[in-house]
Amino acid sequence: MRKLMFWTTVLSGAAAAYLLFKKGVPAGTIASEVIAHPIGTLIHELESTSHSS
Repeated sequence: MRKLMFWTTVLSGAAAAYLLFKKGVPAGTIASEVIAHPIGTLIHELESTSHSS
């Protein structure tokens, strides 16, 4: 179960970082956001991309 939570967090952070990078967000901001709360950042980015389409 711990491994599942770990990899879910890692993959969420990577996906959120990619979405932020695609938007042109500076690397320092991406790092601070993704490290602080990777799953929340991913959810926020997914919501913002669905609203902008």
